[in-house]
Amino acid sequence: MPTLTAIISKNTDIQQNITFYPKNQYGHESHYLQRKIAGKNFVAEQFTTPKFLNDKILEEDAGFVIGTEGVILNLTELKKNFNAENTFDVIKKMYLSENECFLKKLKGDFSGFIFDKKAKKWTIFTNQTGSKRIFYFNNDDYFIFSSDLKEIGFLLTQLNIEKKLNNAAAYMLLTCGFMLEDNTLIDNVKRLTAGNCLVFENKQIAIKEYFHLRNIPQTADSKSEIIEKMDALFSQAVRLEFEKDKEYDYQHIATLSGGLDSRMTVLVAHKLGYTEQLNFTFSQSNHLDEKIAKKIAIDYRHDFLFHSLDGGNYLKKIDKNIYYSDGLLFFSGSAHAFHAMENINFELHGVIHSGVLGDAILGTYLSKPYPCLPSVEMGVYSRKLLPKLRPIFDEIAKNYATEELYKIYNRGFLGIMSGCLYYDIFSQIVSPFLDVDFLSYCYSIPEKYKFKEQIYLDWIAAKHPEFARYAWEKTGVSPLISNSFIKYFHPKYYLRMSKKFFDLLSGKTKTGMNPFDLWLEENSELRKYFDDYFEENICLLDSYETLKQDCENNFKTGNAMDKFTALSLLSAVKLHWGNG
Repeated sequence: MPTLTAIISKNTDIQQNITFYPKNQYGHESHYLQRKIAGKNFVAEQFTTPKFLNDKILEEDAGFVIGTEGVILNLTELKKNFNAENTFDVIKKMYLSENECFLKKLKGDFSGFIFDKKAKKWTIFTNQTGSKRIFYFNNDDYFIFSSDLKEIGFLLTQLNIEKKLNNAAAYMLLTCGFMLEDNTLIDNVKRLTAGNCLVFENKQIAIKEYFHLRNIPQTADSKSEIIEKMDALFSQAVRLEFEKDKEYDYQHIATLSGGLDSRMTVLVAHKLGYTEQLNFTFSQSNHLDEKIAKKIAIDYRHDFLFHSLDGGNYLKKIDKNIYYSDGLLFFSGSAHAFHAMENINFELHGVIHSGVLGDAILGTYLSKPYPCLPSVEMGVYSRKLLPKLRPIFDEIAKNYATEELYKIYNRGFLGIMSGCLYYDIFSQIVSPFLDVDFLSYCYSIPEKYKFKEQIYLDWIAAKHPEFARYAWEKTGVSPLISNSFIKYFHPKYYLRMSKKFFDLLSGKTKTGMNPFDLWLEENSELRKYFDDYFEENICLLDSYETLKQDCENNFKTGNAMDKFTALSLLSAVKLHWGNG
């Protein structure tokens, strides 16, 4: 996993024998590049893939040290606007001109830092959606930041600084399957959240916000104007990320499923002239995700890869998945994507194009056609322990005016986007739906238009009706009739809904691309693996009696998702405090 780390000593020169976390535990990083810059009281290290090396740097001159990770999609435009020769030059010029406000102008999947040597000031940043993680620790003696939580934990151990389990975060993992807000499993280590930068100066830290959707006013545009602007902004976003491939002479690769989001990315790109693509999908064999994606790829003459998840044996890689997520996401959340990507050669391909969070920002996070307050039940995978987290959830919910905002920043940016971290092992993942201009405009659309994703469907009908020739996995029928009474005359709609209904009724997942409960019923080897893993590792919670009892209850009496959250917590504790 690419990492960008720095440790700063506040009172003395930095220890020369400080070492960083051992890399390449699972063999994916053997070809990574390692860069290091050290000063009197600091050491900074970058460990990254040999891709997009003009975008990600660790360099210094007489006045600054600058490190960046990921891709800045509009880098070429920014260099031209600021008459800069390279990434270091343009970031320095932007920073000197606008201080941390320059971050508003960056687009893409990025994070980084700037150390102003003269001012002795560090500015550490993540992007507008927080997709590039930054964690930080601060006490009287040291300030540490890293994109890898394991790295900080490893450094704390070297410095003889105690690492305590964040009990609330442990329950978040057991309930939500991910962390909320700035929580991590290590009590004194926080996460820098979306649209924020951290300034370290005069031995003190300050969090500064440079972007937040709450500051976006609602648009007064008519429905037809909204559709026109959406289409223009989306096309602009698609073009920007596909041009990044061309900038590095890479081939295009994109995820494709039976949903609408990846379909929009792939097919709008095709209409814009990016016709040579490799599309890949992964699911249970013969599920709609495979059938629909394959049909689209064939019709548009794209190369196509399908990776079967049959039987669920890929779920045995518990520790491997937790290792790369730092234990901040339950292992099953993206184990399927990780398993598929391990079998793809990304050497010739550029950014991984996706449709991540498309439905979320266009209506699925709305329960009503008007603003509603967030509630504790929103976005929860396991409800068994909800009462214990209710006071914490209620306090967090106060920070969000609406359910949509709460879900975007927590379930979306911290939950679903954490599942995208696995793509970073091989390349960089991007989504035109998360382009800051498109994202901001979509958030400004009134709820009455976005409810049940109606504006999404209207957009397709008005601008891309040919995309609706293919069924929508969510309903089993064309998206153009999915919100219409006409769907009730289609047998495929009833077939799709009946499967969802019985899953809902039973509280178990026996259909879909990941029929977890079905796999556990039919695959005795998988059941035994989970049982053995649990029995071997539950002792890791011996020091946390109540937490141990709750974890046991989740595993022994719950459905597949309850079991997965329990196993994830055990693996995460093993990673950070045990022998992982």
